Amino acid sequence: MSIDAATLAGLIGRELRYCGRRCRVLEVLPEGPLLVLVPLDAARVILTDQYGEASHRGPELLEVPLLNPRRDAPNPLLEGLDAAR
Repeated sequence: MSIDAATLAGLIGRELRYCGRRCRVLEVLPEGPLLVLVPLDAARVILTDQYGEASHRGPELLEVPLLNPRRDAPNPLLEGLDAAR
């Protein structure tokens, strides 16, 4: 399954469900491709800097593969991805 850059960019800002949680796509990392999701019910958590030290509080972020492990179909844990296209 191949996905072009325009399709990936079109996912930013969309809402979908990941493992039953409503999330918004914050960013797309094309190397995976990975979706960076912000759960809409997320509490602020302690985030770390590049050295692993506690840095500040911010929203929980999830990095989720867009494709299944065989890379031939969308990740089955992402619900509503078809509606986001």
